[in-house]
Amino acid sequence: MADHNPDRSTKDDLSPAYWHRHRCLIAGGTHGFGLILAKTLSRYGATVMLVGRSADGVRNAIALCEAEARTATDSTQQIHGLAADLNQPGEGERVAAHCLQKLGGCDSFFFCIGQSSRSAILSLPPKEIRSSIEANLMTAVEVTQAVAHPVCRARGHLVFISSLAGKFVTPAMGNYAIGKSSLAAFVEAVRLEAELLGGHVLLVSPGPIARNSPREPISSFNRYDSEVVEHGLRDIAKQPGGGASLRLLDATRLAQEILLACRKRAPELVRPKKAMLLAGLIAWFPSWGRKILHRYTSNAYKSADGK
Repeated sequence: MADHNPDRSTKDDLSPAYWHRHRCLIAGGTHGFGLILAKTLSRYGATVMLVGRSADGVRNAIALCEAEARTATDSTQQIHGLAADLNQPGEGERVAAHCLQKLGGCDSFFFCIGQSSRSAILSLPPKEIRSSIEANLMTAVEVTQAVAHPVCRARGHLVFISSLAGKFVTPAMGNYAIGKSSLAAFVEAVRLEAELLGGHVLLVSPGPIARNSPREPISSFNRYDSEVVEHGLRDIAKQPGGGASLRLLDATRLAQEILLACRKRAPELVRPKKAMLLAGLIAWFPSWGRKILHRYTSNAYKSADGK
């Protein structure tokens, strides 16, 4: 098992060797960025438990992570998986118990679940706002409570992948921002208790993450098409970040930065870096900061004449 002494400060802190045989539970590790993170940890020699809602998705993710694990030096390394819907009562406790049984413990927990959307908040049914809170916050609550103490005893990491939407409210992204800002508040509350028990808590707030590889054609289907039409939004709202002027983040590099932030026991990671500066500016100079934010975000709402 890995050495979790946070006071140890050497060049090895920057090495993947820290994650060798590190027991990791990854909620949402079967697709998207969660899968990228799972594959990276598998390549570094970690023992991984993947959680996703689809049994087929879990099996596919296990195969992909096992392929990465073959490059690790430890032949005893194992990749496990479990299908579970963490929005259902009791599932978080079941996932944690399964992880502790199969892995013999849990050194770190990564929460990579979320649900984005596009909407006009003044016409949004209240049930949709509840749905955003359930998808982005409530999926984290029970499983975090169930796994926090074992992770803290191991002096490990509780890592939550949030979004820049948890820091900024931008056009057409209000409902998503409600969900992610709720998650951010929950993480801060977890931090207050977990750090007293020896655990490390990291909140990650990334901008839009690139989904397609250079060799993979971009699909003509956009998952926000129906929402944009329903709420009378401009087509630009379909774009990553609601059309905000941000370069897409490289998923593999972001995963490496998150693992390095864990080694440094940093409290927060915001990418791109200029977004962190803007968040601070808004906190200190609200009017000025919001004017700058407006320059980076699209006007996704149509005017009264439909333009």
